[in-house]
Amino acid sequence: MTQVWFVLGYLGSGKTTFVKNFLAGRGGKNAVLVNDFGAEDVDGALLHSAAVRVESIVDGSVFCSCRSDRFVEAMLRLSEQSFDRILVETSGFSNPFRMRQLFSYINARAANPYRFAGAVCVVDAARVEKVLYTLNAVKMQIAAADVILINKSDLADDTTRRRVERSIREWNADAPVFFTTGARLEREDFPVKERTLPAFLEDITVQKLQVTFEEELSAARLDALAAALAEFCHRIKGIVRAKDGYAVYEYVDGVGRMQASERSGNFLILLAAGKFSLRERAGEILKEAGVKCKVC
Repeated sequence: MTQVWFVLGYLGSGKTTFVKNFLAGRGGKNAVLVNDFGAEDVDGALLHSAAVRVESIVDGSVFCSCRSDRFVEAMLRLSEQSFDRILVETSGFSNPFRMRQLFSYINARAANPYRFAGAVCVVDAARVEKVLYTLNAVKMQIAAADVILINKSDLADDTTRRRVERSIREWNADAPVFFTTGARLEREDFPVKERTLPAFLEDITVQKLQVTFEEELSAARLDALAAALAEFCHRIKGIVRAKDGYAVYEYVDGVGRMQASERSGNFLILLAAGKFSLRERAGEILKEAGVKCKVC
């Protein structure tokens, strides 16, 4: 019976790294379904070598009504094949509390039934405190998890690690917690239980913007632009035209990272949450930087 794992976690916590490492250490026939809140699938471009099959659902969360139909259709298609595991990498802004309900609906209609293996939540030891008390999505993802990885633990001192674990326990009292680097999970035998959304948590309103560049930007110029945008953007990621070809670009914790991509493109996806106008703020920075681009 095909195992289905849901991978939860805020932007940049290490979900894609978890998926790659999890599949690399296990044989069999595997598939990944990548959900990206932006209009372009960036993480999917990094996973084709790690899975037999990769499917992508973009421009919204698979758990909301706007995209859940596509998620159901994709899972029903995959049920017609003999996979050992399917990993669903969810959006960093998702509210996962429809996860089990949707899974039950899918299983009742699947060509071959699935087994719900659990929900893994990946949190960033160095960054989670910054967003935990300002973004409800982070609390929801922790509360919905069957196992929690406090990732990048080598970047936090002992005091911070203990404080992060205490904060996590405020939202999830009983899921196993592991401190990791490289978002590695060796075990698979975790108890799965139904979890409920804390009554006072509400969905967040997310703004997204795609910036398509007309010119090639150097890594230094991309980093400078991303540093300015990071003042109000929770995620900056895309596929850009680099000197030696195309690359996936991501700006996390004040550092820009580039990785070669087989897919072409020259854009960044910006995600933010707040009452301000993302289009106006980003437009001002792009104009001041003199970047030739299209914003949509």
